[in-house]
Amino acid sequence: MDRFGHQNELLTQVNQFWNMLDDLAESSPDSYQKFIQKHMKEGKEFMAPPEPHLCLQTKILDPEEKVLFINICSWSRVSAPPSDAHPVPLSAGRLDDLSDGAVTDIAYSPAVLKRAEQDPVESDQLIRLAMKYVEEKYKVTLCHAYRLAPFKLKGKLQRMKESLQGIEKPKEPKKEDPKKVTDSLLDQIKTIAVNGDDEEDHNPPISLTTEGNPKNVRPRLIEEISSTEIQEEKSQVSPKHDLAVIKDESGRPVTLTLKVELEDVRSATDCDLNVSTDDLMFEVPGRYRLHLNLPVSVDEEKVKAQYNKAKHVLTVTMSALHRPFKKSP
Repeated sequence: MDRFGHQNELLTQVNQFWNMLDDLAESSPDSYQKFIQKHMKEGKEFMAPPEPHLCLQTKILDPEEKVLFINICSWSRVSAPPSDAHPVPLSAGRLDDLSDGAVTDIAYSPAVLKRAEQDPVESDQLIRLAMKYVEEKYKVTLCHAYRLAPFKLKGKLQRMKESLQGIEKPKEPKKEDPKKVTDSLLDQIKTIAVNGDDEEDHNPPISLTTEGNPKNVRPRLIEEISSTEIQEEKSQVSPKHDLAVIKDESGRPVTLTLKVELEDVRSATDCDLNVSTDDLMFEVPGRYRLHLNLPVSVDEEKVKAQYNKAKHVLTVTMSALHRPFKKSP
C-alpha cells in the first residue's frame, strides 16, 4: 500500500504542477516564457548536434582490404572524464560502405578535443583510441598508419548526424527522486508567481544558447556511453504542420513560421523543441515527432515559440540568417 500511496501522491503533485504552469502561462506570459526559456537553455548543450572536427584516413586489412575514413567529431552530448584516471567517453556511429571505401564516425567531448588541439601527443592518442575502438566494435584489423584528410568530414553532414544520433551513446544521468524534482519545479513556479519578472534574463523568448565547455582533461581509456535522448519512434507520428517562408520586397527570406496542429496536447510542458541553424526537431514523447530540414538557414538565437491551448496549435517563429552577398568574379 505504501508504494501505491506514493504513486498517488506523485500523480497529485504532477497534476498540480501542470495546473500551476498553465495558470502561469495565462496570468503572466513573460514569467512563463522565462521559466520555459531557462529549462530550454539547460537542455541546449545536450540537444546540440555533433560537429565535424577532423577526418583521418587509414585502411581495413581484414576481413576485406579497403580504405577507411574515420570522422572525428565534437559532440557536447558526450561528457569529458572527471579526472585523468577515468576512461574517455566516446560515441560511435555505424560503419557504412562507400564507393571508395568505408566510413564511420567517432565523437568526443568538445573539451577533450580542444585540449588535444594544443598537444599533438594527445591528438594522436585520441586517434589511436578511435582506431582501436573501431577494430573491437566491428571485428576488423586496421593498418596502424594513418593520415589526416584535407577535409573535416567524409560523406554528408546529415549522414554523420544520423549515424551518431541513431545509436544510444551518452551516459544515463543520475536518477533523481521524481517527487523531489516535481517539488523543485513547483517551488520555482511559486517563486515566479510571487516575484514576477525581477530576475534578469536578457535572452529572447525560448532562445537556444550554448553553455560553457566542461573541464579539460587528459584522455586515458575508452568508454562507450549510452544515450538517453534517442527514443523509440515506432509509436510516434508526424503531426499536421505548415512551414511558411516570409520574404521582403527584394525576395530575400526574412522569417520562417511553422504551425503545428496538436489535437491531444493539453500543455506546452508536454513538448520538446530544438532548433539549429539548418534543421528543427519537435517531439511530444510517445505521440508526435517532427524533423524538418529548413529551406533557409536561421538564427538559432532568435527563435520564439507559442502554444495556443484553445486551438491546440504551436507556432514557431524563426529569423532567417543574412549572410554577406558574394558577387560573382
